[in-house]
Amino acid sequence: MRFTTSDSVQTSLTLIREGRSGALSSLAFEKNGWPYVSMVTYATDVSGRPIFLFSDLAAHCQNVSKDTRASLLIEKASVLSNPQMGSRVSLLGEIQKTMNEHHASRFLARHPQANLYSSFSDFNFYRMSVTDIHFVGGFAQSKWVRGEDIIVPQDTVQFLEESEIEILNHMNSDHPDTIDLYANFLCKKKGSGWKMVGIDCDGVDLMRKGRISRLNFNSRVVDPDSVREEMVRLSVGARKLMIG
Repeated sequence: MRFTTSDSVQTSLTLIREGRSGALSSLAFEKNGWPYVSMVTYATDVSGRPIFLFSDLAAHCQNVSKDTRASLLIEKASVLSNPQMGSRVSLLGEIQKTMNEHHASRFLARHPQANLYSSFSDFNFYRMSVTDIHFVGGFAQSKWVRGEDIIVPQDTVQFLEESEIEILNHMNSDHPDTIDLYANFLCKKKGSGWKMVGIDCDGVDLMRKGRISRLNFNSRVVDPDSVREEMVRLSVGARKLMIG
């Protein structure tokens, strides 16, 4: 199978949104500018840009404070018997500190254990711009994709950044049974008591006992009406599966 540009964009988007950790490459000035790779955890903002929580003491944090250029590898290949056949993406961009409280809440919702240290004075949140993405869909299947083909312009989804908490509170308070249906029948996850901890233009994040499950939309939401349409569509689909 040859991956088309459309395949590359959609698979890259899925990998970025579903991931929670990746390999970050930065330039180590204490080592004469050699590339330095470290494992980092991340979330995404509503537009798709990665968000990090770094300690000032971390080598990668010190590196990006001197040169903001970095690359983030996100993959699902290492669990395969032949990792060369697995999909992965490398994001190229610049990492800069963010004081946006919504970025912080997005990260902490996806990594609640970080609440233990996120308020320490030497920890700060960062966000990565994405200029280019190199997608590999398997052996000899690769394409370069522009960041703008995947990352949504901020002004397009500003409404969602402003209303995310309200939407989550509404769903968790008024529709807990529906959220369980999403998890059980659409995500194929067991158990009750699932919570919706994030919504962005591409889908929602569900959590139960620290375990995250991603539920993608069929199409991107760009206004309140499209959010409602997607939530209703997911609910109808889940109930049809429940009935059988």
